[in-house]
Amino acid sequence: MPRFVMPARILAVAGVTGASVVAALALAVPASAASAEDGVAATATTRSAAAMTPAASSVDKAAAWGYVIDGSCGGREGQIRGGANYWGGATEGSGTPVDCVSGYVEGCGAKGSEPVYQAGGVIGCNWGAGQKITLSTLASDFELLAAHEFGHNWYGHSGYQCMSWNSPDEVMAPTMC
Repeated sequence: MPRFVMPARILAVAGVTGASVVAALALAVPASAASAEDGVAATATTRSAAAMTPAASSVDKAAAWGYVIDGSCGGREGQIRGGANYWGGATEGSGTPVDCVSGYVEGCGAKGSEPVYQAGGVIGCNWGAGQKITLSTLASDFELLAAHEFGHNWYGHSGYQCMSWNSPDEVMAPTMC
């Protein structure tokens, strides 16, 4: 069955009150021409952290995306790749620029950005659904932070309080506890 990922841009257009209407409409539309011909509607999927490893092979080619690791992230490239691989379909070398800072992330919290908090400071930010990602080396689980920020290319924050690897929804929690 095809996998549907709701782009963050659709959610941004919908706003807080209209997001459920847009979600309902988007899920009623087939994800590909093949499923449209078969009359099959796409459905959202959730996978456990254990099931995420093979996900890269099952992602539609149309869902492929990329990222570029800045030199400021020296020594953390493997953790960033691991965070990207959680969502599958990623290629390194072009796409969302990822940079790193040793302190808290400055300037995140404006409209169109998604801050992540730890101990009262912002440790990660995704500006404009994949326009730029900044990660703080202060994060207690840097790879989880990377996965979370890459997730903002498609998803907003979930209703969970603390991030964990237990599910995609928990990866998208707004706080690293």
